Amino acid sequence: MGTHAVDTKPAILAIPMSIPGPVKAAGAVGILIGLATFGFGFAMHRELALASFISNFMFWAGLAQGAVMLPVAMTVVGARWGRPIKRYAEVLGLMFPAMYVLLMLFFLIGGLDIYPWMHEQMPKHKDIYLQPGFFVARLAIGLGVLGLLSLAFIRNSLRPDLGVAAKVLGDKAPAFWASLTRNWKGDAEEIEQARERGVFLSPFMALFYSLVFSMMAIDLSMSLAPHWFANMFPAWYFASAFWSGLVAIAILSLSTRRWLGVEKFITTNVYHDLGKMTFGFTMFWGYTSFAQYLAIWYGNMTEEIGFILLRTELKPWSDLYLVVVTLCFLVPFATLLSRGIKKIPSAYLAITSVIAVGIFLERFWVVMPSVQMEPDLVTPLLLTVGMGIGFLGFFALGTTAILSKIPAIPVSDPYMQPDPNHVHVHPKHAHH
Repeated sequence: MGTHAVDTKPAILAIPMSIPGPVKAAGAVGILIGLATFGFGFAMHRELALASFISNFMFWAGLAQGAVMLPVAMTVVGARWGRPIKRYAEVLGLMFPAMYVLLMLFFLIGGLDIYPWMHEQMPKHKDIYLQPGFFVARLAIGLGVLGLLSLAFIRNSLRPDLGVAAKVLGDKAPAFWASLTRNWKGDAEEIEQARERGVFLSPFMALFYSLVFSMMAIDLSMSLAPHWFANMFPAWYFASAFWSGLVAIAILSLSTRRWLGVEKFITTNVYHDLGKMTFGFTMFWGYTSFAQYLAIWYGNMTEEIGFILLRTELKPWSDLYLVVVTLCFLVPFATLLSRGIKKIPSAYLAITSVIAVGIFLERFWVVMPSVQMEPDLVTPLLLTVGMGIGFLGFFALGTTAILSKIPAIPVSDPYMQPDPNHVHVHPKHAHH
């Protein structure tokens, strides 16, 4: 950022913007494809369609909530480097309530029917936990509270920005801003109060995220194979959801920063730092994946080994396993080792897109073999990808619609400015 103060006024003057026509059209077509795919699948392959929804939910809900955990983490540690992309993370987080509503609709249309524990007798300790009413209630309450905490965090972050920006824009400011800036106490007080609230909320959100997403991983994904378990699976899921959030922030910001006029704020150094973090979680995913596999392999216990053998040794899932490992680990590991490539926007966008596809397929690879008993990969993959296109269209439309009406960077955040206590050390050049 340098030592000079950052002038965020240009980002305010760009508001409001109109969503590009191609984005509107592509988003609407994507949503229609998703709805048509689910409708067709539900009529013709009901179990596969329901499993495809779970696979997509684990990816898209994880991505939305995982993204908002970056500003949460930055608030906990007082980080400055990622402040220019903070708003992108929050806007992705605003997609989570919609995912919550879709999950409740999934339960209403009989989504629980695909879970084996609904139809067979479970061991007593599992039977107590896997009760339909208790299952739905804990997910509804847990994810609901997490969603409300996130909305409170995002609203708290947005309020001072809207108040400061409204003074600059005057009558040009969108009308809904007034409801978010009611009882304004003055710029300095509001900015400080938002900072204090953010610091207070963040540790609770981090704790609640890890607990609720652990439960979600066990309930929605692991209980599709109710006799299998792995202690590391819940942590593996919520860490990879955060990873997918980092990837989504990169893709969204790289795709829209020119349109929103914030290119000069989101510099190559920001992507270099985000790339290092993404690389770290790539290695963490590889490490935890292998650690789970290793423990089950050398333990060789009947109830655990079947899950792994089905996915790594039997066709067609073993082929997909190689694709997932390549896209999620080998490609990003080999490319993100480079310092320079993280600073080239087009290259970094390509790598993060590859990782996103890899994580999407990994969710499918974990969920679908528990439901699909035929050696047919094509039908469930087409259903899952078709629904995925629907979610992609919804996320593209939703995020651009919000970004066009609010400051795309946190204009009032004091951490957008250089650290006043930072000491610059300039090496003394030798004279020849």
